[in-house]
Amino acid sequence: MAFAQSWCTPGARSVSALGRRWGWIPALIRLSRPLNLGLILSTSLSALLLTTRAQPDLSIPWLSWVLMISSSLLIAVGGYWLNDLYDQPIDRLNRPQRAFWVALVGQRILLSATLFVWALGLLLSGFLPWTIFGLHGGAVALLVWYARWGKKTGLLGNAAIALLTGLVPWEVLLLLRTTSYAADWMIPLAISFNFVREIVKDAEDLAGDRLYGVASLAARLTPATFSRLLVVLWLALMALCVAPAFLHALIWHSLPWGYLFAVALGTVLPLSLGFLRWSAYGFLSGALKVGMGGGLLALWFL
Repeated sequence: MAFAQSWCTPGARSVSALGRRWGWIPALIRLSRPLNLGLILSTSLSALLLTTRAQPDLSIPWLSWVLMISSSLLIAVGGYWLNDLYDQPIDRLNRPQRAFWVALVGQRILLSATLFVWALGLLLSGFLPWTIFGLHGGAVALLVWYARWGKKTGLLGNAAIALLTGLVPWEVLLLLRTTSYAADWMIPLAISFNFVREIVKDAEDLAGDRLYGVASLAARLTPATFSRLLVVLWLALMALCVAPAFLHALIWHSLPWGYLFAVALGTVLPLSLGFLRWSAYGFLSGALKVGMGGGLLALWFL
């Protein structure tokens, strides 16, 4: 693997040496994206509990689930760390604080930590059904591809990361060997939210991405065209959030008003506020995260 040589200067080495002595552990924790990990954990736990709520006679395999979610979180952390290693030059422009944390930890420690958490994650998934072990192995391979090559492909890389988020609720259903209406909806919602968020993050990082040849949607289109396309995606996402209620009404002839109220307040409202600061992509990314959390809570009323 070839990482950016600009971070191997004497100055960077001295910062890294200081970090190894005093601050590399907090920096490593920051690079692991605790908020994102919390969303992954909440998604998996919600899929588990929503499915068992729909089928009260179903026993919860707590040990298997703990092994599975621990493996998933470790694989996700490794993906974040490896991506940060490859993104050092870009992050010096787009996210200088994150680039500083990478320098504080040091490339060798960060790469070693990545390999360690991935090895541990795959070891834990080895105690699970082979389908889940295979999914986790494939997730590691996809994260390596994304960090090394996929990010520069733009939409293809965005789709890969979005699909990985859809695996979080799906693997719970594979573990339980059953499903439920609410848990089923978690898969397309997770994929759609994260796909749009990846596009927004690319727009937020446009300056560095364009300089380093990342073929993101924001870099390929004119600002006006990108803005119009993002409006379409944003409205489609809001429509998808209310779709479970109307499909529920078609199937069971009852409209889940509790879900509609919860999703309107927790998801549609935060997304609507995004129109007030449409060119502030950092704000839009935050609105999507709030919307994800609100959507998870709303599913309990479905």
